[in-house]
Amino acid sequence: MGRSTIGKSYLPIVQNADNFPYDRNLQDVYYQLLLAGDPAPHGYLRPETVARMPWTSSFRVSHEHPRTVTVLDSSGGADTAAAFTTAFQELVDICIAQDTFRLIARTHSEPFAILSYPSTSSSSSSRPEAEAGAGTATRTGAGAGAGAGAGVGRRAATATVTMERFAAPLFGIVLQGAHMIAYVRSRATEDDSGVISGLWIPRRAKHLFSSPGMLDATVAGGIAAGTTALETIIKEAGEEAALPPELVRTRVRSTGLLSYLSSTDAIHGWPGEQGLLCPGLVYTYEIELPADVVPRPHDGEVGSYGLMSVGDVQAALLNNEFKPDAAVVVVDFLIRHGVITADNERAFVEISERTHRRLPFRVAGG
Repeated sequence: MGRSTIGKSYLPIVQNADNFPYDRNLQDVYYQLLLAGDPAPHGYLRPETVARMPWTSSFRVSHEHPRTVTVLDSSGGADTAAAFTTAFQELVDICIAQDTFRLIARTHSEPFAILSYPSTSSSSSSRPEAEAGAGTATRTGAGAGAGAGAGVGRRAATATVTMERFAAPLFGIVLQGAHMIAYVRSRATEDDSGVISGLWIPRRAKHLFSSPGMLDATVAGGIAAGTTALETIIKEAGEEAALPPELVRTRVRSTGLLSYLSSTDAIHGWPGEQGLLCPGLVYTYEIELPADVVPRPHDGEVGSYGLMSVGDVQAALLNNEFKPDAAVVVVDFLIRHGVITADNERAFVEISERTHRRLPFRVAGG
């Protein structure tokens, strides 16, 4: 089904997404983002970001090691989540008005939940696991998706702290997304399970801020606050690929959860600020499409769709033609379907470890 890749490894492709060094202590490089009343970090900011940010009275900055930026609770405990959200929004509004950061590009974006909230004092989860930086965190993996919020108490169900998506990397908070790979099978008969004969792969529109013109997962999108991964897939499938919601809902299959930790200074062609921390959680899905269903660009984010053979997809991966996070999703798909195995990939174990990285945050839900 696949193409011979003897002597070649997919590890560098995974490292493009999971590119933050494992031996670096985050507190040596970044300021911790704290929410008042919680000693565990919810994000990490570059010193350059801290210096340029037009801080308001809702924030307290400490330059003493360990360096911190603390969001204050202006409500006095009456509505802590709303106070934090308002503080972030007022700050982002100023950044947009003043055109402070290239990353935001003077543009508002959808709200994303800060997954590490609520604090341990208001949930039944265990002790904070991110106090020491990169070495301690919540483990994420293929089985973590459904149960990630099982230990969260009542406050998590009723209160959410949000931040606009474009601004999130400036604060180094965890972002979550959902990716889906659509594929087709060739069958000799109706009863034949067949083999995967092609993957529907889009090429990103050339006007996009990140990775313009690169290959991507069939459908992908960030999970906005108040929505689920599945809802995101169904919505994005209609918007990006013109796939009917009912078709996706009945055929899509949840396949796991990936995690990685990247820094923007290692992303080729990144037009925004350098050195920003980008922790990511990616819920993965796949869908087998009938031969007569053809994804087509719909909302302007995709330039074109092509049905690529497995071998051509492998070649494109090894040629770094995919957007970094999408490349990890495609590698995961090829592992799941037996194209990449421990027999033909010498870095198989490390690839598995790096696509399920321990993140330097408590993840309260998602």
